[in-house]
Amino acid sequence: MRVLVISTPVENHFLPLLPLIRALADAGHEILVTGQPDVTGPAEAAGLATVTFGEAFHSEDLRGGKRPAGLRPIEVSGRPDRQQIGGVAQVWRNHVPYFLPDYLELAREWRADLVLSEHMEFAGSVIGAVLGIPSVQQRWGVNPTAPAMLGFVRLYQGPLCTRLGLDSVPVPDLLLDPAPPALADTEAPAARPIRPVPHAEPGTPWAYRTPPGRRVAVALGGHTLELGGARLLRRVVDVLARTGGVEAVVSAAPRHREAIGALPEGMTYTELTAPGLLFPGSDLVVHHGGAGSTLGAAALGIPQLVLPQLGDAFVAGDRIAAAGAGITLDSAELQNDEGHLAAAVTELLAEPGHRAGAALIREQIEAMPTAAEVVGRFEQLTVRQGVAAV
Repeated sequence: MRVLVISTPVENHFLPLLPLIRALADAGHEILVTGQPDVTGPAEAAGLATVTFGEAFHSEDLRGGKRPAGLRPIEVSGRPDRQQIGGVAQVWRNHVPYFLPDYLELAREWRADLVLSEHMEFAGSVIGAVLGIPSVQQRWGVNPTAPAMLGFVRLYQGPLCTRLGLDSVPVPDLLLDPAPPALADTEAPAARPIRPVPHAEPGTPWAYRTPPGRRVAVALGGHTLELGGARLLRRVVDVLARTGGVEAVVSAAPRHREAIGALPEGMTYTELTAPGLLFPGSDLVVHHGGAGSTLGAAALGIPQLVLPQLGDAFVAGDRIAAAGAGITLDSAELQNDEGHLAAAVTELLAEPGHRAGAALIREQIEAMPTAAEVVGRFEQLTVRQGVAAV
């Protein structure tokens, strides 16, 4: 079976697909990843065959907006409402026409048997319908895209689909969700579960020097630092230093470290960003609410302090807090107040309730089907549509 993989041009949208891609390859299926360099670059680094179209997209340009220098988006606009968070789907719906002809031509020439995409790459199901092959989507993490917003996406894709000879706007034959029951968004359309795996390539896991108890991984994400987050990260490490006895590993690219400043004793910078390398062995993860960080810490059973800045990160923080697996500070006022930060850190390191909540989520994740088990569903889809699986 030949599986064509497509993703919107954001590295962190593509990376959650890697465990499933690996499972497909291990089962003997052929994989080809296509997209803009933002996707094919990480795919090539993972050793996958790729075909690149266009220039780099630079999704961070969508996130910054016009704001005073040094201020984070949350300090300018506050917490977005549910409709604003779900509205990102329209951004990616607008992106579909730019490369859809290229993807279709590639899929025909390569003779793809199935199209796999993440849930905001709406071209995948269109390609599947035009070519008469199955399409599969996988969500990144805690998904806040309500059915009403997806209805708008389908409404505006209608003319495009008509021009391609389709009677209606297609939906994927299979939708996969890596969010465990405790974190799954109640408004999201139903999907089949797939176990999330913390991204862990390439690199070597971080090795803590102190015994367990007060080990903290700090990973606010590259976009947060690009969008004025250096002062917030400085505030976090200062609070950790005053907490006492904390060993912390702080993820930050070298270009951001001057703005953050020298770290207190017991803390070390790293360029590691993959949760599967950065989080194991820690007792607390402080992060920005990204899908990889949220599900990575959840899969490892680690309590979380979520400091969301943009979009669906706020929903992820809400779900972690509601599940008793952590605390979210979802306003600039809370995030900028060292007293609130200190209280959250102290509670998460000292109180056993959050560890119990995190352990429960880990148990739920371990009960979810693995990527290897899900591959069987792919093979059933292709056999049902007359494609000979390997």
